[in-house]
Amino acid sequence: MPPWKLPGQQALTGLRSRELGGATRGNHLILDDTAGKIQAQLKSDHQCSQLSLGHITRIEDTSGRKDPRGEGWELRTDGHGVVRATQGMLISTEARPNAATHIKDMGETIQRLSTAADLQEQLVGMAQHYGAQEKQEPQQGDAVEDLKSQNQGIRGGGKGASPELSEPHLVVASPAGIELTSAQSTHIASNRHTAITSGKSLSIASVDGLFASIGKTFRLFVHKAGMKLIAAAGKVSVQAQDDDVEIIANKVLRLLSESDWVDIRGKKGVRLHGGNHMLEISDQTQFFTSSPVLFHGNLETLAPKSVSQAFNEKPAGYHFDQEVNFLQVDGTPAKDVAYELVRDDETVAGGKTDASGSTGLQKAAGMDSYTIRWKGELP
Repeated sequence: MPPWKLPGQQALTGLRSRELGGATRGNHLILDDTAGKIQAQLKSDHQCSQLSLGHITRIEDTSGRKDPRGEGWELRTDGHGVVRATQGMLISTEARPNAATHIKDMGETIQRLSTAADLQEQLVGMAQHYGAQEKQEPQQGDAVEDLKSQNQGIRGGGKGASPELSEPHLVVASPAGIELTSAQSTHIASNRHTAITSGKSLSIASVDGLFASIGKTFRLFVHKAGMKLIAAAGKVSVQAQDDDVEIIANKVLRLLSESDWVDIRGKKGVRLHGGNHMLEISDQTQFFTSSPVLFHGNLETLAPKSVSQAFNEKPAGYHFDQEVNFLQVDGTPAKDVAYELVRDDETVAGGKTDASGSTGLQKAAGMDSYTIRWKGELP
């Protein structure tokens, strides 16, 4: 009995077997010589595993050819699939009409990789020139050297007709685009460097957050057109928890608050330098200059007043206002007790408690802590 119905399926030649034990499953090797639609199929019914070549048409039973499924080749299975090549692998959509040249030919791919490595090296050199990176440190230049070595392994060093892939690289190349997508998470891991090179823009979009945790060094360099960091809402915080913060501008350095105060605070003090002059604000305020000092406007001098006193004279309504009440052992207010109050900024306010034993309301725009000292005087 022929494996496919005749005469309608006379274009099919091949072998068709049946699983032992009376089952309906089997295997087939088919050469389909249908005019203008030739194909070859090797198939096992176990997990529908098959290799189809040519003008692919479904063939599943003795009825032969069914619906067309496309043109080219398909290797598919409902089980696991593994592609393994010990000496290297090229996956490419670069055209080689009629199987021209040798199978590992990838001149366009090698050229793109070489151009990308050159671009990395050029931009690293600029970053080093402007002081964003150091040549002697293991920084981005190390990744460039790895790229060059990698490209050499892809290009190959042999003199034969097919020198490519002298090292077992996996190369994926396309003259159009490469798209990766996952319904879950995507992970890219390297034991050494991970390099991304773009001839135009590198665009990152994240619905929730962008997080970078770096073990040693973070350097960001822009050659032209400037840099912007904008938070449309929320706070911007820059901290150096164990060293200095430097902000340097070649021209004007602007520090603006469009709706509130500019608060500059130093635990030891603040120094303002301009020209040959310096204003130092610490335990005492000093102004150093070798030139005449001019004051324009009405000059009014007032009695000494600490920052705490000045702050407490502001209108009420701060969310972090606090007060301390002194009480006797029996719970009655301790009035006229001399005290000293030290704020977070080390400014000092003092006096005596009022009739209710209160130090008075201490006003603050943020969460402050206070130290209360008894001055050793009782009423």
